[in-house]
Amino acid sequence: MTTHYRNLQLVLRGAADPPFDWREFIHENILHTPWLALWLLALTYIAARVAWRFLVDAPVTTAIILLAWALSLGATALGNILHRHTPATFWLARNLYSSITNALVTLLLVLLLVAGARGFIDWAVVRASFSTDPDVADATLARWETPGANWGAIIDNFRNLMVFRFPREETWRIWVTLAWLAALLIPTPYVYGRAAFRRSPVRRVLTWLWLLTPVVSYLLLVGLSGNAVVPRLNPDIDWGGLLLTVIIAVVGIMASFPLGVLLALGRRSRLSGLPAWLIWGAAAVLTVYFLISSTVPALGQTAGVAGKALALWPLLILLAAWLFQRAFRGNVVALLSTIYIEVVRGVPLITILFMSIIIFPIFLPPGMEVLGTWRVLAAVTLFAAAYLAENIRGGLQAIPKGQYEAADALGLSTPRKYRLIILPQALRAVIPAIVGQFIGLFKDTTLVAIVALTELLGVANLISAQPDWLGVHREPYVFIALIYFIGNFFMASYSRRLERRLGVGER
Repeated sequence: MTTHYRNLQLVLRGAADPPFDWREFIHENILHTPWLALWLLALTYIAARVAWRFLVDAPVTTAIILLAWALSLGATALGNILHRHTPATFWLARNLYSSITNALVTLLLVLLLVAGARGFIDWAVVRASFSTDPDVADATLARWETPGANWGAIIDNFRNLMVFRFPREETWRIWVTLAWLAALLIPTPYVYGRAAFRRSPVRRVLTWLWLLTPVVSYLLLVGLSGNAVVPRLNPDIDWGGLLLTVIIAVVGIMASFPLGVLLALGRRSRLSGLPAWLIWGAAAVLTVYFLISSTVPALGQTAGVAGKALALWPLLILLAAWLFQRAFRGNVVALLSTIYIEVVRGVPLITILFMSIIIFPIFLPPGMEVLGTWRVLAAVTLFAAAYLAENIRGGLQAIPKGQYEAADALGLSTPRKYRLIILPQALRAVIPAIVGQFIGLFKDTTLVAIVALTELLGVANLISAQPDWLGVHREPYVFIALIYFIGNFFMASYSRRLERRLGVGER
C-alpha cells in the first residue's frame, strides 16, 4: 500500500520520471502476485454482494454507510499522499485503511455489524416488554407478529440473579464487604505505583489490610456461630447468583496464583535429590518383597503367558526407579510438582468438580462433613494452579542465565534471588498469559451449576422454569453474557494498562 501511495504522489506532483504507466503499475503491484489478485477479487465480489443485498433491504442506512466509508477512505488516502494527516485520518490509516484488504474488510464488518445491530435492537428494544406483570407483558408482546424480549423476567428476578437466597435482612453484610474492597482498591494503584510510598508506613498498612481482607470477607459473608451481629450462614444454601460466581472467581484467582508459583518453582527446582544408592536399594527391596509375596504364589495359580507376565508386575518398580533417577536425578520436589501439573492438566475441570463432590467425602472420617462450596473452591483453585504453573514456568525459562549468575554473584539467598530478581521479570513477561487464564477461570465458574450450586447460570435456568415466565429463555442468557463481558473487559483492560506501564514487549 505504501508503494501505491508513493506512485500516486509522484503522479499528482508531476514528478514521475519516466511517465507513469497504469498498466505497469497494476501489473507490478497487483497482478505480479496472483494469489493477492485473486484474494482482492474475491473480497471485492463478496463486499459488493453484501452491500447490494443490504442496499435493497435498507437503502437509506446502507447508502449512508457506503458514503461514510468512501469519504473516510478518500480522506485517508489523500492524507497519505500529501503527508498531511489529521488525528482522525491518521487513526484510520493505521487501524482500518492500512491496505486494500483492510479497507474492504472494514466495509464488510461495518455492514454485518449494522445488520446484526438492527435485528438485535428490534428484538431487545422495539418489540420488547419491560413490565414485571406477566399478564401485561404477554399482552404487550402479543401485539407483534414476531415478539421481542421479555425483560420483565430479568427485572423481577434481578435480586435472584445478584445474590439468590442471601437473607434480605443480612444484605448489609454484602454492602459492607463491597465498601471495604472499594476503600482498598481506590488508593492501591496510587500507593503502589509511586516510588515515594515504597518504604512508607502507608504502604505497609495497606498491605496488611489487604492480607486481612480474606478474614474480614469471611466474617461478613459467612459469620460466626452464636453471634447475634453476624450470624452464621450456610454458603451451600445462602450463596448464589453473581455473588457466588464472583466469590469462586476471586478465591480461585487469589489462591491459585501463589500455588502456581510454587509449582512452577518446584518443577524447575535443582535441589539435591536422593542418592542413587538409596533409590536403587529401596526399589530392589520392594521388588523382591512383592515378587515373593505376590508373584510367586500367583505364578502357580495363573495359566497362559499373559497371566504369568502380569504376575511379574513388581519388575515395574525397577523401571520406575530408573526413570525417576534419569529424569529427575532423585529430586522428589520436581517429581511431585510434575506429576501434579500433568495429572490435573490431563483431566477437565468438570471431572475435578465431580470428584470434589462425590469422591472426596469417601475419604473423610465418619461424622466429618465439608460444605460443597468449600470443596468446589478447592477444586477450582487446584485446577487453575496447574495451568498457571505452566504459564509461570514459561516466564522463568525466558529469564537469561546471566540473571541467575548475577544474583548469585551479589550473594543473595535463593528466596531473595527469586523474590527480588527472577520472579518480577518472569511474571512481567507472562502477564498476558496469566490474565488470559484468569479470564478463563471467571468463565469456567458456570460449570459449578452441574454440581448443584446455584451460581449465575443456575439462576438463569431457574428463571426459565418459573410458571410466570415460561418461555423466557434468551433474556437471562443475554443478561449474564453482558455481565461476563463486563468482567472480562475490565480484566483485559487492566492487563493492557499494566503491560504499558511495565513496558511489556518494548524493553
